[in-house]
Amino acid sequence: MDRIKYPYKMNRFFVLMAIGFFGWLTYFSFNQIDDVDQWLVIGQSAKLSVTQTQYLLSATAIIFALLTLMSFLILLNSFSSRQNLILTSDSVNYPKGHVMSKIITVQYGDIRTLERVNRQHNEALEIVTLQGKYRIQKSLLKNEATFNEVCERLQQRAAPFMTVI
Repeated sequence: MDRIKYPYKMNRFFVLMAIGFFGWLTYFSFNQIDDVDQWLVIGQSAKLSVTQTQYLLSATAIIFALLTLMSFLILLNSFSSRQNLILTSDSVNYPKGHVMSKIITVQYGDIRTLERVNRQHNEALEIVTLQGKYRIQKSLLKNEATFNEVCERLQQRAAPFMTVI
């Protein structure tokens, strides 16, 4: 059987939006550090001195900078040839993460059940094996037709190995 390859990555437009959003928050937080000249009162439960407020803003800016960097790495990874879901003659392979993507390989013979699930408006194909559960996310495929095609092909290829309960 031949190998069938589908792009399996986050939408680059949304990743660019995340870079812009977190980049702006980083810039804003860094600019606010030097502008602090009074105590920060948080409700009636906490009062922070000028120095504490600067530390808080610094920590916030560092967190936003890390999120910006992580989004940028996701964008770079989206151009990688590893960001594909591949159906081979004996297994399905796809990346698990977006930043440091580990390739998941599930042998058709290990698949016990396939089920389409919808958790918190995120539709996915759940693959249950003796080793655990794996999910192929609909949002990481090109469109709904591609997701349906992947579901059908995986069902066909795994059907001889699955047990009917």
